[in-house]
Amino acid sequence: MNTVHIPNLPWEEISSPAKKFHSFFKNISLALGGVCNKGTWGGGHPFDLQIRRVPPGAAVCPFHAELAQWEMFIVLDGTGTERTSEAHTAVQTGDVFLHPPGTPHQLTNTGGTDLEVLIIADNPPMDGCYYPDSDKWYLHPPGKYFRMTAVHYFDGEEPKVPGAPAYRPLGSPAAPVLAPFDQRKIHPDSLSWETWESPKKKFRGASKELSIALGAKRNKPTGQGGHPFDLELSKLAPDEVGCPFHSHAAQWELFLIVSGTATVRANTETHTLRSGDVVLHPPGEAHQITNASATDELIFYLVADNPPVDYWHYPDSGKWGLREPRKFFRITELNYWDGEE
Repeated sequence: MNTVHIPNLPWEEISSPAKKFHSFFKNISLALGGVCNKGTWGGGHPFDLQIRRVPPGAAVCPFHAELAQWEMFIVLDGTGTERTSEAHTAVQTGDVFLHPPGTPHQLTNTGGTDLEVLIIADNPPMDGCYYPDSDKWYLHPPGKYFRMTAVHYFDGEEPKVPGAPAYRPLGSPAAPVLAPFDQRKIHPDSLSWETWESPKKKFRGASKELSIALGAKRNKPTGQGGHPFDLELSKLAPDEVGCPFHSHAAQWELFLIVSGTATVRANTETHTLRSGDVVLHPPGEAHQITNASATDELIFYLVADNPPVDYWHYPDSGKWGLREPRKFFRITELNYWDGEE
């Protein structure tokens, strides 16, 4: 089981030469074994978590739009202003907001104390940025910043022909319709806790599905209206068990403890986690979270990626489950050709 305690991670500083853009960061995912700017395709994780602490008057980064990457921000402490193409919007402690690809954004600390945010981003195989204020671009790979000089499609490919008609390329696909920022920003206090329990109440809990509230379709990848990662705020009352002991075949899950004390079971290990602890469960690692306190609530964030297909195994009961169709079953082994001939 891979865990880190956020307060133990060092702050690293990053700034522009004049410190217009200035912040300190803790890279949670790298501490958990992730690889910088690489998803599972490159030995990393499907999503990255980073905490940024921004001094008063500074911005996290220039105004920019990602070509492929999704970013979600959770304001942990302080106040600031989020600039989008539509407006400058005040943000405060607890606010959660999402930027899909193609949405220019910039977060600035406009308060009198440090602004602290948790940033969650997916890890697309390739990405780029456009910076409207400076009219420059960035591509990753190859890791280059540049300004565009328009050229003909066949420029440099063959000798020029005097008087040749202009080349007419096929039209670009229509840009996706993006929700305005006020529909991509939410405060958890505006949502009700959704409770659930098993028939005999051995497993109980409550959650606020923040990604669903921000427009994600449940259990759907980005091409079908979902997001590349899902965020929930979850709550367990004293001694409650969040779910049966289970593993995912494809999904990654990360738990960030906000308050309280948790007992986390992972494969053959059991650990006690407290506020500031983060645990990552890759596919194949059976896990279960329980409120270890007899008196205090356990509050935690759950971050999961959205694989297009997933199924589950429950070692304690020897059963399996499919997401679609939603079926639970036990396996009786068969020969590959059974029933075929």
